[in-house]
Amino acid sequence: MSNTSNTSKEKKPMTLSTKILIGLFIGIAVGLFFGEYCEHLGIFGDAFIGLLQMTVLPYIVFSLIVNIGRLSLEEGRKLIINGIRCLALLLVIGIGVVLILPFAFPEWKSANFFSTSFITPPPEIDFLKLYIPSNPFFSLAESKVPAVVLFSILVGIGVMQINGKDKDVLLNSLDAFNKALNQVNKLVVKLTPAGVFAIAASTAGTMTLDELGKMQAYLLTYIVAVSIMVFWVLPMLISACTPFKYKDIFKYTKATLITIFATGKIIVVLPQLIEDLKELYREYDLGNDENNAGTDILMPLAYPFPNLGTLVIFVFVPFAAWFVGNEITLKDYPMFVGATLLSSFVAPVTGIPFMLDILKIPKDMFQLFVVSTVFTDRVRVVLGAMHLITLTILTLGTSHGFFKIKKRKISMLITVSVGLFIGTLIPLRYFLAYSLKDVYQNDKVIANMQLVHQLVPFKVLPEASPNPVPLEEGEGILDRIKKRGILRVGFYEDEIPFSYFNAKGELVGFGIDMAHELGSVLDAEIEFVPITVGNMPEELKNDNFDIVMSDIFMSSQYSAELAFSKPYIDVTMALVVGDQADQFKTFDKTAALDSFNIGYFERSDVAEKFLKYFPNAKAVRLDTVDEFFDNQPDSVPLSGLLTSAERGAALTLLHPEFQIANPLPYSITLPLAYPVGNNDENMANFVSDWIEVNRKDGTIQRFYDYWILGEDPTSTEKHWSVIRNVLHWVD
Repeated sequence: MSNTSNTSKEKKPMTLSTKILIGLFIGIAVGLFFGEYCEHLGIFGDAFIGLLQMTVLPYIVFSLIVNIGRLSLEEGRKLIINGIRCLALLLVIGIGVVLILPFAFPEWKSANFFSTSFITPPPEIDFLKLYIPSNPFFSLAESKVPAVVLFSILVGIGVMQINGKDKDVLLNSLDAFNKALNQVNKLVVKLTPAGVFAIAASTAGTMTLDELGKMQAYLLTYIVAVSIMVFWVLPMLISACTPFKYKDIFKYTKATLITIFATGKIIVVLPQLIEDLKELYREYDLGNDENNAGTDILMPLAYPFPNLGTLVIFVFVPFAAWFVGNEITLKDYPMFVGATLLSSFVAPVTGIPFMLDILKIPKDMFQLFVVSTVFTDRVRVVLGAMHLITLTILTLGTSHGFFKIKKRKISMLITVSVGLFIGTLIPLRYFLAYSLKDVYQNDKVIANMQLVHQLVPFKVLPEASPNPVPLEEGEGILDRIKKRGILRVGFYEDEIPFSYFNAKGELVGFGIDMAHELGSVLDAEIEFVPITVGNMPEELKNDNFDIVMSDIFMSSQYSAELAFSKPYIDVTMALVVGDQADQFKTFDKTAALDSFNIGYFERSDVAEKFLKYFPNAKAVRLDTVDEFFDNQPDSVPLSGLLTSAERGAALTLLHPEFQIANPLPYSITLPLAYPVGNNDENMANFVSDWIEVNRKDGTIQRFYDYWILGEDPTSTEKHWSVIRNVLHWVD
């Protein structure tokens, strides 16, 4: 009696999934408590992932060769045909989800700082290297999974043609080696709780929530969709078409799914996922050689193909279009659907830029996507794993006779799925409309930007006037600056972000920061002199200022009139147009317009360069940039403002209902340089040398990052943590 009692009181050993969950939650708690001090734990997490990865590709290679080699041609053909049918079904479901998710996005307007992606060509996808194993060892070394899978399939088909003892010896040897790899994988899997702890602590301690407010529409919508797909649609689809119960699907796969969530990778536990399905088959007396071999083939075979996790992540594209205030139109959806299916064959970091490019969505949105992957990669791969589980089970069911549709469950699946999406997306739309009403802050950001360096005393003169100390005979500008101790700098008052007055009435901008750097080198105070619009060359010749430090395009015409320094940066010609002005997104569409008007500020030579490509267009000179946004003449309505993309992006921050576009057949770059007074070559050479020094020491790049890209080089904001922000144990 006593022995029986003791036995009943013995605790069951803790399951692996429970250990993994404990490691995950403790890791998150430690990361939030210690913050960035947990960053170095990422090394241990990376080591754990590396250990998981080391057996995966060899396992895929030998598993496919062995199991395809043992198939007959008829069996292989049936598996592949049924697999394609099931994959098509799942992709149709995924496309449907991607198309309905944007209904959760409420109306709003937005704009972003300039991004170099505006002029960067989209990354080229080398499909030959990705899918063709011209050098199988290179494909293995570079983890080109599609090429590795194709190589293994072809070798398997080759083995299939061999008859006799040689085939059995080869297959038995490879099978034995694969079993050894599987044992190694199982040993590594025992380290999963510790590896998950390290990954969770490092991620929770170093992730930033700065962009979360902007991305919450995308993140919440995607997480809602993934949750419905993972916990209802796919397992219920399996249950409605096979003997497997809903609860048993998770009973045998939950530990692996948790590991996938923690590591953010499917492939590292692909062998374990295969073993989970084999255990599920055994529970239902379906664990025969036929189903086991089919799983060994289908799971690695399906991995390189699109999965629902990768497909649904492309909802970021309509989100990006919505985010910049230029939603995808109905006529764009066929191209969007087709391109999404093709792009889902590659990693999202490759496919998303391609999609943004073909739909003419500002490429700087890709930066938001990269930030969002900290959150989305974890859930994306869980949906991808559930996709592989569903595809494998349904394909085997249709091939081996245990696929049977249960009409009542199918009806319940459809009804509840529709109800779940409607019941979550509509409230989510209202919630986002409320929470995002005050999210847009970029207009306030640029209006409140401060100088990075205020190095010398200065004053801003109220109007243009000649230098009170004229140049003496034979005297150069540098000589006068050193004698007076004053550098006179000409500037335009509204050349945002190069020279403008911020919300506090302070003169700021890229050029103003550079002026302080120049004044510091010359050991001189600065007098900032406003330029009279339309009179810059004349005022420079009249000795109103020693140098102009707004954004002045260097051109052949200006170079003949004025002395210039060497260029300090290059900018790209662009138009500022309305968010809905799709006709200016491509050269062909713009060139097809019967007529249109563009406004320009100051530079007629730059406008003429633009008009060479569009003879039906007309250029209208503006006295101020505000005329384009606020006071356009009724007689000559303007379709766009010709400027640089760098400046145009800054203007859209203040006017988020506008965007920058490049309708030209290619990118035209224009150099920005500083014109100097009195055609003083000595001064121009000095400034050119000074520019080179500032380029080499990173000063120009630092100012470019801050004023053009919106990255604050002085920010010392720490990651949030309990020990810093709650307990105040550290600064």
